[in-house]
Amino acid sequence: MQIKMFSSKTNPKPRRLNPMGWILLWPALLLLSCASGPQPQRSGYGKILFAPGSISEPGSLLEFEVQKTIPSMKVRLMLVAASPWLVGTQVKMNVLQEEGYADWYKSRAGTLSDIQPVRIAFTARLPEGGCERQSGTIFVPVRRSNQTCTLTWLVFAKGTELRRDFTPSRGKGRELPVIEAAASLGYAVWVPDYSGMGDGQGTHKYCVVESLADSTLDGLAAARQWLGMATSMDGQAYRESGRLAIIGYSEGGLAAMGSLMAISDGRIRTPGLSLESVYPMGAPLNLILGVSDLGEEPLVLSHPEYMIFLALGWSQAYPEEVRLSDIFLPRTIDKILPLFDGTRSDEDLNRHIPAALGKKAGAVTDADIFTQEYLSALRRDPQSNTYARLQGEARLDQWTPPTGVPIILAATPTDDTVPFANSQNEFDWAVQNAPAADVSLVRLASSGHISAGIEAFLYAIVDLDKREAMAIAFGSEG
Repeated sequence: MQIKMFSSKTNPKPRRLNPMGWILLWPALLLLSCASGPQPQRSGYGKILFAPGSISEPGSLLEFEVQKTIPSMKVRLMLVAASPWLVGTQVKMNVLQEEGYADWYKSRAGTLSDIQPVRIAFTARLPEGGCERQSGTIFVPVRRSNQTCTLTWLVFAKGTELRRDFTPSRGKGRELPVIEAAASLGYAVWVPDYSGMGDGQGTHKYCVVESLADSTLDGLAAARQWLGMATSMDGQAYRESGRLAIIGYSEGGLAAMGSLMAISDGRIRTPGLSLESVYPMGAPLNLILGVSDLGEEPLVLSHPEYMIFLALGWSQAYPEEVRLSDIFLPRTIDKILPLFDGTRSDEDLNRHIPAALGKKAGAVTDADIFTQEYLSALRRDPQSNTYARLQGEARLDQWTPPTGVPIILAATPTDDTVPFANSQNEFDWAVQNAPAADVSLVRLASSGHISAGIEAFLYAIVDLDKREAMAIAFGSEG
């Protein structure tokens, strides 16, 4: 399946503007994620407990709910689909083979633990000022004995989703198989829902770097508070290793890079944790990449829903600077924006939008949605438009990364959705401007954005697990 933001009827060369992150599909893993084994129930399941956090203090734990234990057998069945001989039917294996995926799989497939998911609510700061209640899920391995379980934190930044309740905190999400697998391997995995998702109000601030980092790291602070309380819950005993890794693909890759920036510049602190590795993969690090290729004629929008979703999110994050009336036609505001109520998928919206405009599916152009003034500014001088200028100022493909933190960019050169130039440009920038930084670029072998996403997550988990094994071997426990 090939997905493009734009397609031109007069020019066969595909054009892209504001490339988005797209939800990953895990064909084999998702099929097996429905496999059911015995479902033991911990004593805290279904009981909502409240913590003494403050809604005005970022990173405060407000509420938690211990959910049903996930048996290791379920994860083991899911990992069957990730075996080298099966996953090779979904993705190209060249890069994974070089990383030693087969040997890693053989050594780790029998070391899985039951998983304890815990839904939490917490306070997250907002780009527009103040704080709000948000939600997310912690996944931790269940202890096998009475000994204290030492855990390394893995922040998993999920990809794009337009439906408010399609999140791990609601027991949903297409990345759940790999999240559960990582926790079963022995990591404490934190997954934020993001703004406007789960408990969050309003519209998700789609691809707003500051908002993604706020949700990710304020939520991590609350997750750590829960871990500190867990010893007194059901006899569990955990402690932190002191290590932290961040993984994300597509919009999640942007969240990973944004979180790294927030930590490195001191905007959000993670006391007691050492950032060991960051994996910004398939990430739209530059939302205005491709604007110069627009041309003069109206362009057909393959997926107008993401362009609209993006503007909605940025207008919420920066209400004084980004006004929807400056971007959208009146009929877009009246007929189309109400469709974005958090209940419709991208497929649903891609059907409803042409109908609302009285057009056939696949025939909606940029001129049907956006004001002429906005489109003219993009074609003439993007810096003259506040919305485009803010996106340009937030680009992370020309960001100078810190030293001392391994940053693994990974993407496929043939990505059909998020241009490879996003990752290549940041790698080149780092080589030129931060030669001491530990930045690598993995060229994934799979051809499209979706299949490369599967490959990217498998690569990241193997690479992370190898680094963790070395840290343990050299006795760097916290």
